[in-house]
Amino acid sequence: MICRICSSENLTPVLDLGMHSWCNDFRKPEDSPAEKYPLRMVYCSKCGLAQLDYTVKKEIMFSNHTYVSGTTKTLAKHFFDLADENTFQFNIQPDDLIVDIGGNDGTQLLQYARQGFRNLLNIESAKNIAEIANSKGIFTMADYFNEDFVTNWFQTGGGKAKLINASGVFFHLEELHSVCRGIKQLLDDEGIFVVQFMYLKDIIEHCAFDAIYHEHLCYYTLNSLMNLMEMYDMVLLDAYKHPIHGGSMMAKFVHSSSIKSRIPWRRTQRAQQAIDEEGTVGIIELEEFAKRVKTKRNSIREMLLELKSQGKKIYGYGSPAKGTTLLTYCGIDHTILDKLVEVNQLKVGLVSPGSNIPIVLESKTDRPDYYFMLCWNFAEEILQKNVDVLTLGTKFIVPLPEIIIYENQLAHI
Repeated sequence: MICRICSSENLTPVLDLGMHSWCNDFRKPEDSPAEKYPLRMVYCSKCGLAQLDYTVKKEIMFSNHTYVSGTTKTLAKHFFDLADENTFQFNIQPDDLIVDIGGNDGTQLLQYARQGFRNLLNIESAKNIAEIANSKGIFTMADYFNEDFVTNWFQTGGGKAKLINASGVFFHLEELHSVCRGIKQLLDDEGIFVVQFMYLKDIIEHCAFDAIYHEHLCYYTLNSLMNLMEMYDMVLLDAYKHPIHGGSMMAKFVHSSSIKSRIPWRRTQRAQQAIDEEGTVGIIELEEFAKRVKTKRNSIREMLLELKSQGKKIYGYGSPAKGTTLLTYCGIDHTILDKLVEVNQLKVGLVSPGSNIPIVLESKTDRPDYYFMLCWNFAEEILQKNVDVLTLGTKFIVPLPEIIIYENQLAHI
């Protein structure tokens, strides 16, 4: 194992979560059990990147999966706000090419389409999800984005992009440097590269260990991401923190050569503030995080076992990728959670990876005593949606960052 950014061999183990199925390996109940792989985080002291030391091949994880970004109103609104901000900030014109890397079902590009943009390209590796995006009218190519893709794009008459977006995908990349070379080549001389990533500092502060799973190969800080982009002569123009996904960073990069035409050249004040506030996120912080993770696991498991001992019926709410880590690491299976409820039809009828909990369609008539909220990062939206369920007596457990139980819209810690 060498560092995914700088190829250093000086990697320090910081957190071992054990053996896990990859997060979206949902299967039918009669299928063979999902294969398990090591889930370990290591830290590179040379470039500052926290990362996994084991790679599940992209062809296994991303050629066909069940995640669709359009199921959550909060995420769709966030994408609209981001599109609106970028359009104004960078004076994007209707015919400018806007590219979304790993754009899933097209939800992000749909926000640009609604503002009148026509030249849109989504690159989504999962063929089943690409079909959904195309059905929405978003031109989507079922392929992996890398240097070869860009070469083929130019050879078939494709042009350069004014804006390249990578929301929730840049930390997935097995071919990290090939992707970076592709971005460098595809981006117009005055173009903008926008990357949204789960922010390592927030993961640590929120004890959000469920953000660690095999799809997430890299866990960036602004510093480590800047180290990567500087290798490709790209500099940070703008950055800011956002609460989406339990704590994310938005970062916007430009070619270093383009700053000559930006008079005066100035990194935004909020970007400089984000850099200054980041401080040190290294071995000491990660080792302390690992200790807190173990304590948090014990607290969650003990709470659920206590409720089961009282004869309470508990369902899991949602079946997100992060839920696979949470369920597996805490040793939660169908003996603790009777079922997981979903609105995503692609997952209904399947079982959760590793823990084998059946997934059913969400129903207002089938109510447990408690919902254990696996998609806790969308807690506000879920609670608003279920005011009537709360009124009827079902309680909602939010496990992270702190264990909170909502009863009749009141929180109890």
